[in-house]
Amino acid sequence: MINKEELKMSLKLYKDSLGPDRYKVKPEKRVPVAVGQIRVLFWMPNEYVLVYHIEETGLVHAVPLTVWVSLTTCSTKIYLPEYVEGFPKLYAPLPFHVYIRKEILEEEGVPVYIVRPDTIEKVLRDVETSPTWSAIKPIRDFLKLVWKRYEDLTLSSLFYTHHIREWKE
Repeated sequence: MINKEELKMSLKLYKDSLGPDRYKVKPEKRVPVAVGQIRVLFWMPNEYVLVYHIEETGLVHAVPLTVWVSLTTCSTKIYLPEYVEGFPKLYAPLPFHVYIRKEILEEEGVPVYIVRPDTIEKVLRDVETSPTWSAIKPIRDFLKLVWKRYEDLTLSSLFYTHHIREWKE
């Protein structure tokens, strides 16, 4: 049974931690994006994505992950079996996809873990079948907040990639 008070408190904690800061990784510490990576984005608060496809043009297809596992409509949980110092061990997907330029992922984050292809497939199936809306207000508000964090980045990444494709033609 879902405890609505706990959900409200989780949402409040998430909202209280939101900020405009997006930190850059030093050039010598940057790691290329690869399929299967769970990457942390050094935003306020940290956000996480699971990379499942990379286009030749540098557009990365990813599923946002959250450590606020009770605030998503997805049922899949990703548990990191090895201890990754400084990072949470439990993640859950959010019910949507994001598109981000690989340069941004390399500049603003690093890989935390690499999952197996069957885990990627399981996450994608769950995302496709999970509702993007919830009747439970804290979950609904959380999904909207996280989408807003990715919305401009996704749109600008899609437009930039479209521009690159047209330029190459």
